[in-house]
Amino acid sequence: MKNNPIIIGIDPGYDRVGVAIGQKEQNQWQIFTYECIQTNKKSKLFDRYQEIAKKIEELICKYQVTQAGIESLFWFKNQSTALNVSEARGVIIATLLRQQIKIAEYTPLQIKQSLTGYGRADKKAVEKMVRMELALDDKIIDDTIDALAIMICHECSRKNKL
Repeated sequence: MKNNPIIIGIDPGYDRVGVAIGQKEQNQWQIFTYECIQTNKKSKLFDRYQEIAKKIEELICKYQVTQAGIESLFWFKNQSTALNVSEARGVIIATLLRQQIKIAEYTPLQIKQSLTGYGRADKKAVEKMVRMELALDDKIIDDTIDALAIMICHECSRKNKL
């Protein structure tokens, strides 16, 4: 499976970052990993950002990632949370750019539209489609489901541009 890009899907955050890496060849997904990077709540914020960058860089190198899909920010009611997530997202983007990864960003509406055909679909509908597309049945937390959805969305978007 060397023809198509190896894609990392990222659901950004500073407390938890969903990450999924896979490649689709001949309508078949090969999933290399999916996980949630959970930072230590007791650590200083910059240490948490550094932890995220280090882990993402390790995954990029280990799986030879070539393209990334990342969720764009949407409106937050809590401004301090929005600022921290924005900063973490910037750290993630800088890490991807340092590794010369081609990046595309997707809104939650685009991701839902891509997976379910309906931009206002709920989390359960998105999760159901992720599980069907990737044939997954294990317990997966929300952030990781979102990263898998972003990875699938990126592949769909990439295919539509060919």
